[in-house]
Amino acid sequence: MVSKKPKQTKDMSEIISDILKPHTKKVLEIVNSLRNKIKKEFPEFEERGYPVWKAIGFRDKNSGYVCGIFPFSENVRLIFEWGVLLKDPSKILLGDTKQIRYLEYSSAKEIEINMIRNFLEQSLGLPKGKKEKELIIESMGQIKKPTSKNRKS
Repeated sequence: MVSKKPKQTKDMSEIISDILKPHTKKVLEIVNSLRNKIKKEFPEFEERGYPVWKAIGFRDKNSGYVCGIFPFSENVRLIFEWGVLLKDPSKILLGDTKQIRYLEYSSAKEIEINMIRNFLEQSLGLPKGKKEKELIIESMGQIKKPTSKNRKS
């Protein structure tokens, strides 16, 4: 009889703690402010640590992954997974990839929960399936084949 070794898994709080360990007090203040505000506004979201991305993500049971907090050495990005589909008349979302857009913070004082709530509510109103969202992006003319700057013709 072959015995199975029990899986050694960390709980989510340990994973998140490991992700945050190398960051400065300033960055941690921003991250914790974002985490607390998002959890307060959207208590139904599941918070997960993503060690490979070095990020903390938030998932909705119906919409899946909606946003993530990505700490860097000097600032923190709050990314919206399908940000290209969000209405942003003030053009405050940053980024130019085919789907992700983000807000960038250098201080916790810059965080405006009303703006974040608006983008997250829009995110929850998007079609649920990935394919449906990709079709919308394609119809917007957003999907372009990536080109390498180093490519020689």
